[in-house]
Amino acid sequence: MVLAGCAAPPSPFAAIPSATPAPSTTPAPSATPTPSATPTPSATPTPSATPTPSATAVQISPTATLVPLGAAARTKLFDEVWSLVHERYLYADYRGLDWDAMREKYRPQVAAATDPALAYDLLAAMIDELGDEHSRFDNPQQVASESAQSSGTLVYGGIGVQVRTDTAGALITRVGLGSPAEAAGIVPHDLIVAINGHPISDTVAFGNQSIEDVMRGAPGTSVQVSVVSAGGPPREFTLTRQVIGGDAFPPVEARLLPGTRTGLLRIDTFDREDLATLVRDQIDDLLAEGPLDGIILDVRDNGGGYITELRDTLALFIDGGSIGSSASRQNREDLEIPGGVVAPGTEGIPLAVLINAGTASAAEMFAAGVRVRERGTLVGETTAGNTENLALHTLPGGSRLWLAEYAYRMPHGQLI
Repeated sequence: MVLAGCAAPPSPFAAIPSATPAPSTTPAPSATPTPSATPTPSATPTPSATPTPSATAVQISPTATLVPLGAAARTKLFDEVWSLVHERYLYADYRGLDWDAMREKYRPQVAAATDPALAYDLLAAMIDELGDEHSRFDNPQQVASESAQSSGTLVYGGIGVQVRTDTAGALITRVGLGSPAEAAGIVPHDLIVAINGHPISDTVAFGNQSIEDVMRGAPGTSVQVSVVSAGGPPREFTLTRQVIGGDAFPPVEARLLPGTRTGLLRIDTFDREDLATLVRDQIDDLLAEGPLDGIILDVRDNGGGYITELRDTLALFIDGGSIGSSASRQNREDLEIPGGVVAPGTEGIPLAVLINAGTASAAEMFAAGVRVRERGTLVGETTAGNTENLALHTLPGGSRLWLAEYAYRMPHGQLI
C-alpha cells in the first residue's frame, strides 16, 4: 500500500502539513459552506429550503431501455460473461471462489429470468461474488449513465452528495454546489446512517443499488435521510430531489491558500476523458498572477478512473519515466509517463499529495508515481490498496463487463 510520508521529500514549502498530520491540520478545499456558515435546519426542513425545478423543466440524461432478451440470448450472454472471467480474471484461484459452482448456481436462473432487469441483476450478482471491489457487470442503463458521467454530461434527479461506504454508514465526501444537501446544511464528513427509514446496511431494502442510486429519483420527489455529524445524534432531513448536473461536482478545483503563493489543486476523479486538460487549465489559472511556491495535489476520496488520464496528468509535473508495470495472467505492460509535456511554470515546484483511505485505484497509482519519480511528498493516511486494472468487454445488447485483469506493480515489483 502507499503509505503517508513514504516519498523522498523535496524542500518543504509554505503551508504544507507535516508528514504525519492530524486530520484537522490537513488543508482541504471547501466547495461547500462549513456548518458554522450554514445553520443546521430543523429536523423536517420545508421544501422551500430546497427549491426544485419541475420534473419537466430540465432534460434528464436519457438512459437505454432494457430490451427483453430471449432464453437463448440470455444463456449466450451468461456463457460469454462466465467464460471471460474463467479465462482472463487476474486471480487464477478466483480469490478462493469456486467459479464452476457459480456457473451451476446462476446459469439456470438467468435462463429462466424473463424480466430483463432480473437477468442483468443476476449477472451483476455473480460478478459481485468475486469480491474484488472493482470488477462489475453493467446493464445498458448503467452503461448509458456512466458514459454520460465520463463525458461530463450526466444529469439526474438527486440531493447532490457523493459518498464512500463506511462500516457505520455512507460517509459524505462531497456536497454538490447549489444542491438540496448544501441548502440543508449537510457537509462533507457527515455520515448518512439511514435512507427512507432503512439502515444503510439493509441490503434487502436496497438490493444491488448503490447508496447514491438509492438517493436518486425524479426531480420534485422527496427522500428522507438520517445524518450524523461529528458523533452527535442523528438528524432527520426530508429533501426534495432536484436536477443535478455535471457543474455541481467539478472534477478539478484549484485555489491559492490564503496569504500564500501555494496552490491547492483537488482532483476528484480520473474517470473523465478530458481530466488532464482540466488539470492543465487549473494550473494555468493558478499561475496567472505569478510563480508558485508549491502545489498541493489533493486526491483524497478519489476513487480512480482511466490509466491514460492519470499518466497524462502526471506528465504535467514529471517529464517522462516509468512508474511501474501492469501485469495480467498472460502478459505485462510497462507504464510510462509521456515526456515533453510538463506544464510551463511547474518545473521544479515542490509538490505534496494528500491521500486517505478513500484514495483508490488510479488515484493510488498517481500518488505512487509521484513517489516513485521522487517528485513529491505523500501526506495523510494509508490508501485503499486496491489497484487492480480493469479491462472493458462490450457485450451483446449494450451491457458490458469491467473485469480485473491486471495488477499494478511499482518499478521494483512491489504491490501497493
